[in-house]
Amino acid sequence: MRIHKYLMLHSVVLAFLLWTPHTLFADISTLERIAEAERKVSYVGVRWKTFSSSRGSRTFEEVVIHQSADASYRKVLSVVGERRSLEGSQDRNAHRDNNRQDDNNENRRDRRERTRDRNEWRQIRNPFPEKEIQLIAQNYNLEVSPSTEKIINYETDILTITPKFADRPTKRIFFARENGVILRVEDLDAEGVLRQMFVYTRISFDPATVQRKWEVFEKEIKPRPPRSSSISLAKAEKVLKTKPVQPEYLPPGFQLKDVRIIKSRENDSILLEYTDGLVNFTLFEKTGDPPHIRDRDRREEKEIELAGTTVYKRLFREADTFRWSGAKIHYFLIGAIPTTEMQKVVESIIHNKEKEK
Repeated sequence: MRIHKYLMLHSVVLAFLLWTPHTLFADISTLERIAEAERKVSYVGVRWKTFSSSRGSRTFEEVVIHQSADASYRKVLSVVGERRSLEGSQDRNAHRDNNRQDDNNENRRDRRERTRDRNEWRQIRNPFPEKEIQLIAQNYNLEVSPSTEKIINYETDILTITPKFADRPTKRIFFARENGVILRVEDLDAEGVLRQMFVYTRISFDPATVQRKWEVFEKEIKPRPPRSSSISLAKAEKVLKTKPVQPEYLPPGFQLKDVRIIKSRENDSILLEYTDGLVNFTLFEKTGDPPHIRDRDRREEKEIELAGTTVYKRLFREADTFRWSGAKIHYFLIGAIPTTEMQKVVESIIHNKEKEK
């Protein structure tokens, strides 16, 4: 009897040990399959995209031409709907008399952006760089399931990416069962509110069609020169003429993703980008004169004190921004992670700089 119970227990434990890695491996393989499709499958299509922020919401239709992960472009065809937030409208009304010139400038900028969106092709970033897939798997639960929903006549499966840590977003990816291409994406915030999504309404994987469209669109596509380029920490130290200050504290699961340089007519800036695979926050460091801040932005800032230093905090869309100055370096931090976490990052940067004195 004891031997029988032991064998049963041994079988259960063995089955669990074999099953768990297989499930995890299967879900990572699904993400890897989707990433591989981004690299290898060419297509051309039209999709609807919508996003919402503290400023309001916008829905538009855009055409996409995708040759590879590095040659993928989109252009707005039409704006389907646009709505400014009630809170934003009330803020503008409250400051209308004092900020009429700022509002006019803001409206002109919005009009220029809309015109540029409709006339310019924008490059689409690779959603899942190969080096970040394992990081996503470490910080998020991956669950794949069949879907009964067809998207433009393609059978689909769903990859749901949910956070292992609190206050992180969720992503739902509907991809073609046939080839792994993403047909629909839903981005939900930490409260489960849909913030952004897109869905294809037309798509073609026919190589001849894609090539024909590419030959037409290629004449219009004029990629913008990159605003920044990757460098080493050693090179960043030469640019700043001092060692770049990194945060002592990082939210769980985050690590340094990239170090980049932004060229300017005055002093070049260094940016350190951190990620957990899906969510990023970025630290800008610059020497010389303080960066110019628009009057409108200054009025939206709140002055706080962190680690004995005056810091200016502002909400930009769904991200918190913090700016402050040290003895030689001006800092700017932006990221869509909880405010308490961002403040810990700021404090750790200040403490780390104090240690180096």
